[in-house]
Amino acid sequence: MNREEILEFVRRNTTSFMATVDTDEPRVRAMDTPYIDENGLTFCTGTGKDICKQLLANSSVELCYWSMEEKIQLRIRGEMAKLDDEELKKHIVETKFTFLKPVVEQFGWDTLTLFRISTGKARTWSPENPAEINPVGFDF
Repeated sequence: MNREEILEFVRRNTTSFMATVDTDEPRVRAMDTPYIDENGLTFCTGTGKDICKQLLANSSVELCYWSMEEKIQLRIRGEMAKLDDEELKKHIVETKFTFLKPVVEQFGWDTLTLFRISTGKARTWSPENPAEINPVGFDF
């Protein structure tokens, strides 16, 4: 997959499984990708959550997106960068994560933290061709 194909695949399949590192232990959880643009894949989490602390301590991640319909797995490995963009937080809460409105009303916008992955390596896999295919570097 090239850069555009990666972005389109993620737009169609916004939920990933994100692996982070907590000291020397792996941690994995499902994460929605609420904002996808030419700059990369942006994630939103609670500032006090373990995932936020883990990303601040070690920005290395691997994301795994799966499409049952296409029978394709896309894995992206790279570094997350913390973003300080209140307007983007507002956009995400207003359009994608509306369930967070009461949280920010009570605790303010600093209760949310944004992270973006902009560069890294991507690999695809499918059961029809179980050898990993198309390992590519990407730069958004």
